[in-house]
Amino acid sequence: MSSLEFKWLDDFISLKELGNFSAAATARHVTQSAFSRRIQALELWVGVPLFDRTSYPIKLTEDGEKFVPYVEKMLQLIRETNNDFSQASLRTDNSVRVVCLHSFALNLLPNLFNKAGKMLEGLNFSLTPSIQGIDNHFQALLDNACDTIFVYDTQGMRPSYILEDKVERMLVSTTRIIPVIAPELRKNISHYKTLPYLAYSKQTFLYGVVNSVVEENKLTFEQVFETTLSESLIKMAVNGAGVAWAPTHAIKDELEKGILTPAFPGEKKFEIPLDIVCYRSRESKREAVNIFWSTIKTISQ
Repeated sequence: MSSLEFKWLDDFISLKELGNFSAAATARHVTQSAFSRRIQALELWVGVPLFDRTSYPIKLTEDGEKFVPYVEKMLQLIRETNNDFSQASLRTDNSVRVVCLHSFALNLLPNLFNKAGKMLEGLNFSLTPSIQGIDNHFQALLDNACDTIFVYDTQGMRPSYILEDKVERMLVSTTRIIPVIAPELRKNISHYKTLPYLAYSKQTFLYGVVNSVVEENKLTFEQVFETTLSESLIKMAVNGAGVAWAPTHAIKDELEKGILTPAFPGEKKFEIPLDIVCYRSRESKREAVNIFWSTIKTISQ
């Protein structure tokens, strides 16, 4: 059985009160398809249908009616716990909770902290290097479960139209995703009928970004490795395993040391420029978050 997610309980109450998937999804700041999946996941967790979808407006089933008091008790306990502990501490501490991509946690954020220097003195940071289900992370901003999100400015990592006016966006920097290769392998590139290719896994957003360039330019590759992590591709490329596309901010040292080199020097068509952006909730009031936001804005200009 899958784990229960607390947001499903609020979804349940919203659909119960509004009786319409579209209206309830809007109220919960998610797309209708995402909201529908969450209600289905809750019903799967409970083990019975909770809503009669054949009626209009949508009504609770008999089991759904029985489930209501349990949901109300759980939500009350969750909110009391959150109010007694999380909110009390956040009003008085100097913490900033950051969610970002794994490569940003290793490279981008440490560089920003170093560049900011004493401008961030006195702040404490909690860094979560994981972006899984971007809608969930944007919802976390609105629920005050995190303070900022750092992502690439690509279609798959932007807030849905429902959330666009509820979050604030800032351009942090621009990077390039470039094809790189170990120098020794580059010397022998003419001996290969098909180049060994180190790929991003299909479930990553960089897969689509890079794959479109590969297909558009009809590059002949033999895929020998795939992963969800840029760092893993970079390590494999350094070891001479093949060609990999990697963010320039993540391979600065490797390029400077000469252990990686552009796979197709001078061929700009193989390079992919990407903006890196940061988001926060427009309702954010905490001084620590305001200091962090203004500092990043200052050093990014």
